[in-house]
Amino acid sequence: MIERNYRRKTSRNKQYRAVVIDAHTIFRFFALLAMVAVISVFIGIGVKSLIIGSDMVDNRVNVAQNETTENQKSDEKAKSNDNKDRQEGKKKIEEKNKEDNKNGQDELSESEARAKVSNVLNNIFEFVLGFNPSDKTDIVAAEVPGAELVNSYGLVKMAESGVQDSSAQPTEAPSEAAPQDDGGDVQGGLEIKAINAGQNANSDTNYVKIGNQTSYSVDINELLNEPLSLDMSSDGPKILIVHTHATEAYAPEGAKRYNSEESDRSLDTTKNVVAVGDTVARIFNERGIETLHDTALHDHPSFNGAYADALTSIEQYLSDYPSIQIVLDLHRDSIVYDDGTKAKVVTKIDGKNAAQLMFVVGTNEKGLYNPDWRENLKFAVKLQDAIDQKYPNLMRHVNLRQERFNCHATHGSLIIEMGSSGNSLSEAEYGMSCAVGVIADFLNGLK
Repeated sequence: MIERNYRRKTSRNKQYRAVVIDAHTIFRFFALLAMVAVISVFIGIGVKSLIIGSDMVDNRVNVAQNETTENQKSDEKAKSNDNKDRQEGKKKIEEKNKEDNKNGQDELSESEARAKVSNVLNNIFEFVLGFNPSDKTDIVAAEVPGAELVNSYGLVKMAESGVQDSSAQPTEAPSEAAPQDDGGDVQGGLEIKAINAGQNANSDTNYVKIGNQTSYSVDINELLNEPLSLDMSSDGPKILIVHTHATEAYAPEGAKRYNSEESDRSLDTTKNVVAVGDTVARIFNERGIETLHDTALHDHPSFNGAYADALTSIEQYLSDYPSIQIVLDLHRDSIVYDDGTKAKVVTKIDGKNAAQLMFVVGTNEKGLYNPDWRENLKFAVKLQDAIDQKYPNLMRHVNLRQERFNCHATHGSLIIEMGSSGNSLSEAEYGMSCAVGVIADFLNGLK
């Protein structure tokens, strides 16, 4: 059992301050203005293309008439002079080739102009909507948190510029676990840098913070004071652990550099996030909370189909075990800087390195069914507060997203980002062990 070694000096009735990152609406406004301007240009080009098309038709008609006239004259002259006929025919062919080349160049220029305008419009639509409406695979991928979910680089850069939410500052060199073998580090590879991404890393307060990437407003005080709609008193399994991106893996123990040509994913469930899930399930079960662990590799062989595949499994578990109240989708984040430096989010707990964690909450802002997303946010905020009281630097900000991420399955459905690709497996396991101990106590208190 983890001993409590932190006591908050403030009273239990303290007030919470919501610090929200909400630039999405501003971006949409300016993007809309840009879209209107580009559409106006597109209409102008369309009118021009119609005029060009009309001229091209007239040219083709004239060419056809000229060919008919010349053929008639050629037949008459052929009767008197075969040599002259062959010369006229040769001249005709040359003129026709020149005309075809000119028409072909006009058509190519028109096609290139249309392609450029289409590309600009698609880029603007993709920025405003979050996906490319002309690309069916991208529409499906809008529900897949590829780079957008797993890469928190933008949030980290904002923190380094002084933004309180998503704080991430380089820490003192943390103590490193001994490498398992001589190959744990990469000679001449790119750097792995330790950063402190704790939600209160840049302040002396212990406020719960939300990185809000939606247009929805949230009130943290209300969420903390409202009761949860979870039933932890009945018999049967209460928690389901899944891994939508199960192949997400970690850096070797003690690694300070990495090879950018090598994948940071693995099919080996003793090296990827499934291994951390085993630890989490074991602790919950030892604490008297019956927990199931789905170890399927939902992102293999198809990464883009991962969320749909995971949802099928989740729905089957909920059908077989209706007592399940909580679905935890365990992931591993990825933070890579422009120069290729890979970050690992880390803090020290009792002198050991612990990977920092982040709750991710999905909403319905992109149109997918998820009417009760505030129940999940409420759950995340309450867990965040409980963990922060014992381990004030373990948690990153709560990340509220436009995507759904299968969080509609229950009123206790959350994604947990367990460290980043720069962290080691042992750091992720230790960070989660600390958090799960607190979560188990919190949930047992609901019985």
